[in-house]
Amino acid sequence: MTPKATAPSSIVSEHYALPFAMDLARAGGMQLLGWFGNAEAQMKADGTTLTNADTAVDGFICGEIQTNFPDDLIISEEMYHSHETEHANVWVIDPLDGSTNFSQGLPLWGVSIALLEHGHPTLAVVYFPMLDMLCHASAGSGAFEDDRQISARRPAEIDRYSIFTCSAGAERRYWPGMCAKRRTFGSTIYELCLVARGQALFSIVSEPKIWDLAAPWLLIREAGGAIDTMDESAPFPLRSIDDYSRPDFPLLAAASPELWQRVRARMQPK
Repeated sequence: MTPKATAPSSIVSEHYALPFAMDLARAGGMQLLGWFGNAEAQMKADGTTLTNADTAVDGFICGEIQTNFPDDLIISEEMYHSHETEHANVWVIDPLDGSTNFSQGLPLWGVSIALLEHGHPTLAVVYFPMLDMLCHASAGSGAFEDDRQISARRPAEIDRYSIFTCSAGAERRYWPGMCAKRRTFGSTIYELCLVARGQALFSIVSEPKIWDLAAPWLLIREAGGAIDTMDESAPFPLRSIDDYSRPDFPLLAAASPELWQRVRARMQPK
């Protein structure tokens, strides 16, 4: 499978819900900052970290969407895990990506908001409050950090100075047989955003859920990069699934479709 890329556009066509989503991501991020350093952490059944900030901000974001878009559905990490395929508009929310970082006082964590229409992402916003970095994309309109257009495109020569990102534990299942420096940051959306921003050549994420990938999927493609699953599973269009916390969608993201194919071909399964 060769993923497609969307060439960066110089024409900004703002999605009707983009201002709302950007404001909501920032508002959720400000709430998280209020919890930062005071949140109580526990372990979920799947071994991931949950804090009281996760649930509080999930409730806030979902409540704002329900108030402003009452006819839309929601999938979120902490509250709503199912989906009805006949419904056209679905918001996919991760209120706090990087919960372990957050609970340990590390600064790399953020809010992820995506809107899917007819099962595919058409709007994406990610916000990292400690960095005050907001990235967003609308389908067919390019990807941006605030008002500056970003691009994944860069010379795709892989050498010992190249950086790739890799989720924790991915080395147990996938490993690229090439010389490049690995970095793991503890936040899936941050690691994938580095590809969209042209700072990492590629990224391997072994066990992402739908809320980990919905927004970065559109950001990377609108930035001219390529992203797809490594096992031919298909996160989009959304399907009728009772519990979206169960399926994983192992991902490879890269600066271009050509690089995606090159890295995938060199992947050494373990």
